[in-house]
Amino acid sequence: MSKYTFLEGSVSANFKIAFERFLFNEERHRYSQSVNNWNTLSLINEQAGQVVAQIHFNISDEIASSPCKAPFGSIQFSDVEPEVLLIFLNEAEQKLKSIGVRKIVIKDTAQQYRPQQSTLLSVLLLNSGFEIINAEINSAIAVDEMNFEEMISHAEVKRLKRSRQEKLEFRILSTKMLDEIYSFILSCRKERGMSLSLTLPQLKSIIESCPDDFLLFGIFQGDKLIAASISVKVNKRILYDFYHAHPKSFDQLSPVVALVNGMYGYCQQNKFELLDLGTSAVDRQINFSLLNFKTQLGGQLSLKLMFGKDLI
Repeated sequence: MSKYTFLEGSVSANFKIAFERFLFNEERHRYSQSVNNWNTLSLINEQAGQVVAQIHFNISDEIASSPCKAPFGSIQFSDVEPEVLLIFLNEAEQKLKSIGVRKIVIKDTAQQYRPQQSTLLSVLLLNSGFEIINAEINSAIAVDEMNFEEMISHAEVKRLKRSRQEKLEFRILSTKMLDEIYSFILSCRKERGMSLSLTLPQLKSIIESCPDDFLLFGIFQGDKLIAASISVKVNKRILYDFYHAHPKSFDQLSPVVALVNGMYGYCQQNKFELLDLGTSAVDRQINFSLLNFKTQLGGQLSLKLMFGKDLI
């Protein structure tokens, strides 16, 4: 460990980040989650002048959470030796304990985002006394040169062909339409007895902090909006379908198939490698119909885990 230094707080601009941060760990997004109580812990490779591991905790009521309010936070790291990563984890835990933290909560990424790293991190956390306090199934489409129709089920191919017969149109929308799109999605969710995790003012505040990181997509029948998505650029590789919906009156047409088809094409054109369709859970239980639908759209399954540890 002689070449490594453990650091609490802000990192000098002289040190380069040795990994590509996910949006939810970027300062612009973290401070939209909470303006106060952040504690950043980093591992520095002095010789290389790099930050090789880092985690951001928000501390409230003696609980250190990564993230504060986001789909995930967790540790990001480069190709450091596993034993070095374990030492960093132990150092971080001891530091948090020394400042009065009684519990640590870490919400990790979907494992498909970084399969090797998530496997290593999960085992190190479990070996360090963390427990899995929530487990969800995530669905994401691997984006390559394959045509969307070639990866979806026969039933979804039929729906996609019908959407073309009905002349449904996929559009990339301006974020100036956020009010309209949010209201549309909220109305569709309420029809099904569901809600949204963010209010419109909360979402607006985040987008104001991260204006280039959100995308709006829509499916139109003529001038009528019949499906929409609010999506997030997690990084250069991953596009995350944060919210989507369509009215119950269009269930038979299933315009979300056309919507995901259009989003997949957008990912191909813009070099994204993964289209994340999110988890399929209601009250921490699998929503099987939603999971099956995402699987029929080519979604590959991976674990999304939340870890916790009591320090006292």
